[in-house]
Amino acid sequence: MKNMLGVGHLDIYNLEPSSVKTYVQNHPKVLDEIILSLRTANDLRQLLQRKQSNILDATNREFSADRYSDLYSKYSFPSIRLQSETILKESKSENLSGILYNAAEIVASALQVDWFALYIPCHNNKDLFEYEFGGVTKFYGPIGKGMTVSAEAAFICETLLIENLPQDGRYPKGVGRPERDVRSVLAVPLVFPSGDLLGVIELCRGGFDESFGQRDQQICNSLLGWMVASLHESKINNVFVIQSKLNDFLMDTTKELFDDMISIDKLVENILQFSKDLVNADRCSMFLVNEEKKQLYADFFDEGLKRDGKHILSKKHQIRFRCDEGIAGHVYKTGEIVNITDAYRDPRFNPEIDKQTGYRTRNILCMPIVSKYRVVGVVQMINSLANDHFTHADEDAFKTYAVYCALALHYSTLYNQLQQSETQYKVAMDVLQYHIVAPEEEAKILKKDIPVESIPRLYFTYDFNPHLHEKQLPQLFIFMIHELFGKDIFDFNKLCRFIMTVRKNYRPLAYHNWVHGFNVAHGLYCMIKTNPEHFGTREAMALVIAGVCHDLDHRGYNNVFYEEFNLPLADLYGTSVMEHHHYKHAVTILQLEGHEIFSFLPSHEYKKMLLIIRDAIIATDLSVYFKIQKEVSALFDSDSFNLRNDHCKGLLRSLMMTAADLSVVTKPWDTQEAMVMRIYEEFYVQGDLEKECGLQPAEIMDRNNRDVTPKQQVGFIKFICQPLYTVLARILPGTKPLLQNTESNLCRWQKLDADRERDAKTKHIRSIYQKK
Repeated sequence: MKNMLGVGHLDIYNLEPSSVKTYVQNHPKVLDEIILSLRTANDLRQLLQRKQSNILDATNREFSADRYSDLYSKYSFPSIRLQSETILKESKSENLSGILYNAAEIVASALQVDWFALYIPCHNNKDLFEYEFGGVTKFYGPIGKGMTVSAEAAFICETLLIENLPQDGRYPKGVGRPERDVRSVLAVPLVFPSGDLLGVIELCRGGFDESFGQRDQQICNSLLGWMVASLHESKINNVFVIQSKLNDFLMDTTKELFDDMISIDKLVENILQFSKDLVNADRCSMFLVNEEKKQLYADFFDEGLKRDGKHILSKKHQIRFRCDEGIAGHVYKTGEIVNITDAYRDPRFNPEIDKQTGYRTRNILCMPIVSKYRVVGVVQMINSLANDHFTHADEDAFKTYAVYCALALHYSTLYNQLQQSETQYKVAMDVLQYHIVAPEEEAKILKKDIPVESIPRLYFTYDFNPHLHEKQLPQLFIFMIHELFGKDIFDFNKLCRFIMTVRKNYRPLAYHNWVHGFNVAHGLYCMIKTNPEHFGTREAMALVIAGVCHDLDHRGYNNVFYEEFNLPLADLYGTSVMEHHHYKHAVTILQLEGHEIFSFLPSHEYKKMLLIIRDAIIATDLSVYFKIQKEVSALFDSDSFNLRNDHCKGLLRSLMMTAADLSVVTKPWDTQEAMVMRIYEEFYVQGDLEKECGLQPAEIMDRNNRDVTPKQQVGFIKFICQPLYTVLARILPGTKPLLQNTESNLCRWQKLDADRERDAKTKHIRSIYQKK
């Protein structure tokens, strides 16, 4: 053996294996002579079979006979026609990586390689992931030059043939497998004619094997080229299938739109249903544009569930935000498509919704719906189910669809505007049938000057009980206006006509009546008088007028009632139903002939006055109060609340409206107890009606719970009123009496509740002894 190696002067048995291996690699003929001299022909055949059976995949797994049998059975049909039909069926599946892996195995077997791997591009072609048999993927490395052979092949989208990898200095990381003795590499990127990268097949031969050559590359190009072309053709056919479905969808929706005139709600639901399937998204949402308020809003929410093959889109309270906020706001402003491959790396993404829902947003496709050169809606797709991001093909598919969406939204908006006008007409007719303008003779009995001694003693305090002076209230309102703003700023006749018509437009309810409206105005009057340095004339006017008008045409039912029974007012306003109605009714009176008390204001100031009045009246909705209370508390905690800031001043006005609206809890005990009974009397009327309709009313509206009234009042005062008057007294020191009276009344209710519980226990014990 020493003579054969030509190294007789060395002791070969003391050489390191690596030295022998290096020598043999550089002198392949020596190895040939050794093998030919030591093996029979039969031994050589067995050695070759062993070599062929040891082709390894990217995880160095030995191919089993069962695996090869299963793989080759897919390509053993007796005719090309049957074979092509099978391939076409497979190519329609979403598991393209599995098809590529099968092709890689066959090519690896045909070329008798030692190792092969399939790499799939991810993160918008920034990284490669290794695909393993069974569908498991793991991170391989970034795409780019000067890294691994396959990383560069993916970057330039060209086949790389490396004959001697150890001697090639361009790839310091080789194939990324330092444990393998790789000599020659053939890295074949699989690229669609459109330029989209499907993956990279990497073929490797070890140190003792013949290097890959042009013939091997031609075989790969031939086999894999036809496969990629077939997949591309199948993809195009799938687009045609989707287009056919789109055409059918457009035909059906167009028929509904122009024959049945569907509402925007139904149209949005249809658009979202089809959009999800069009781009294979996990979740979707659609935001429409309110140009008047410069807001985007959404009604429908996709929770990722299906029923009878259709996506379940639940309708909840609207989400509203400014047109310049978030990703949807960016798309609205620019009219550009936004395709985000990693949501958490994009500074425009707000993760708060994910934190609240537990859902993880990975990628986003947000696209505008453009009509007449302006954006009328934004559709947002979340988490592609087909890829790790939304593709350019997804964008192109939706662009065609968005043209129709714009047309449909335009005509549906016109139809809904017509419907809204009809609804407004019905509501207006209902109001006019009940309410009439106060006769001019009633207004004439009011006097411009009244002696101060005729004013009730408690009128100048928060303790005033308007129920004891009901007939005198219109005259007291005139006195209130004159004391705050002087006698000459308002036209006296218009002011008198206005307040008498306001009184006329309160319905004769147990609680939400004209006396309550006056009481709220009076509470605001006291707040302004005891804290005069904080309020300008126009602002004080708006507050007092908003207070006296804040419950105009109240019907004795809360907002939930209108929504439950789907009454016209709920359809007209959507949120803060009655508060919006009260404001609209106030504006109607202010615009009546002979009632224009703000006619002395310039147009721009009049509009500003109405905005303040609107916000103040809407603030009497308790659901609005909770949001405001939370924001004010946060500003105090951060030491950021400043009444010189317009926004903070607006928050204060809202708190004042709620404080005046709930001021029953701040009255002396006898007054408060009587007013609370009036409130419950009204609540029970609604509860009785709900029971008649088969609904279970809220506990506070069920007269069967009358005995727990003290407990309910304790919870109401502690949860809402006490925090409200605490923060208000902190801002306006002159309102401290409201907090003091509230806490005093709380103690009275707590005692009544304790007495009730004690009596209940005593009654229960007696009943037990009586049974014995």
